[in-house]
Amino acid sequence: MSNKRRDPTPNESSLLLTEVENMCPSCAKSLMYEKNGRQNKLWEAAHIYPLNPTESEIELLKDEERLHEDVNNIRNFIPLCSDCHKKFDNPRTVEEYRWLLNIKKNILSKSETRAKYADYQIETEIKEVITILVEEFNESALKQLEMEALKLDVKSDETLSRITKRRIRNEITDYYYYIKEHFAQLDSQYPKSFNAIASQVSAFYNTLSRTEPSQEVIYNQLTEWLSKKTGNSSLLACGIVISFFVQNCEVFS
Repeated sequence: MSNKRRDPTPNESSLLLTEVENMCPSCAKSLMYEKNGRQNKLWEAAHIYPLNPTESEIELLKDEERLHEDVNNIRNFIPLCSDCHKKFDNPRTVEEYRWLLNIKKNILSKSETRAKYADYQIETEIKEVITILVEEFNESALKQLEMEALKLDVKSDETLSRITKRRIRNEITDYYYYIKEHFAQLDSQYPKSFNAIASQVSAFYNTLSRTEPSQEVIYNQLTEWLSKKTGNSSLLACGIVISFFVQNCEVFS
């Protein structure tokens, strides 16, 4: 008996578009267009695992991972422009199946991580540190960290890209003492606030690292989490603070 195609609901369609940021994950074409003041679709909800696979497709994909047993579950849908959808389906290949499945897996992983943000509160006092970095930065107050004191090379692995590693190294070198000093000032106003903040960062890092093997992804998720928890503060400033906690051993421990 063949499966009957189920079109995503309006809410599911909105979610699917949001997941790919309104761009075809294959060719980066916009998935909506405006005409006569109205938004119109340029996309189709593609089944990653085929809705009604042929015998050859069943054999081709028999050992491949599936994101849900129900082919009409939203986890098995991904928006593609009509051209890319056609190319993906005809002919179906293992390489393209794995590629699209991994895109969806990364999307789902990020969504599941974001759902945990509310469970790991960050002390409101850290906003003062972010504000200092963004609005009150005084370059003359910087004191460079000696390179031999860096721990990044020991703690990082091949999942951290060279460009991100260099960025973290530069941020540690330039900002470590500066942030440490302001955390000390914060502690004088709010006793033990630094320990509370460091514990929260460490706890969220440990949660991420149990399911996410990539240090690159973990660093970016920690930065986004800190930004969201401090009122959408600057991602650049939040990245600098996360780099501080890399050096301070709460992250990549």
